[in-house]
Amino acid sequence: MAMLTTEQSTRMIDLLAPLIGIQGEVDGCMVELVEVLDEGPRGLPGVALMSMGAERSIQANQYGNPLCRHSEIRTLSLLSEVERDLHPVLRQLLPESVVAELRGLLTE
Repeated sequence: MAMLTTEQSTRMIDLLAPLIGIQGEVDGCMVELVEVLDEGPRGLPGVALMSMGAERSIQANQYGNPLCRHSEIRTLSLLSEVERDLHPVLRQLLPESVVAELRGLLTE
């Protein structure tokens, strides 16, 4: 598992925080960056992406009764699980300048 130093993690989070609200198409689905996580999947920094569009699932309350409709939110680690690089979804979603800066932090 790829590990990051505390300094790398902090700098990555600082670079991504201003991008909250950025929208883009990833594999044919529109998504929006809604949160940058200090600790996401696999204990690494991550992001929360919300699916955009008309398909919204019904959220149930604690008793299983339908409560409201909500968009699906997925959390991703910043790093790919198969290589020491950014997650492929983030490489598609983020501006090239930010991708380059984040990749630079990985080589430090």
